[in-house]
Amino acid sequence: MEGQDDQDRNLRTVELTKRECTLLLKYGYPWPDVAERLRDSKAVRGYHRVPIDAYWIEMMLADVVRSAKEINSSTLLEELDALCSVLDCALENRPRIHAVSM
Repeated sequence: MEGQDDQDRNLRTVELTKRECTLLLKYGYPWPDVAERLRDSKAVRGYHRVPIDAYWIEMMLADVVRSAKEINSSTLLEELDALCSVLDCALENRPRIHAVSM
């Protein structure tokens, strides 16, 4: 039971837009069960809220950074940078700052 408590303690909720979810699947190289959770998640008010263990978030974050080193598109690099910020917020259990339309 203690192992389950440790697992639950390490779970973080990652809030992703559809685009960020797509980018994470492509550039974050998620483990198969994490990829399945990302694909199966349903957006609520435009955001997918997916519980993922902190360890896997760190691994995907590293993979996104590694992938970014091979990309020349400044627009895509900005999107990946924003995705890294989202993953970082999830790791620190900070709420995501949602964009406000003016």
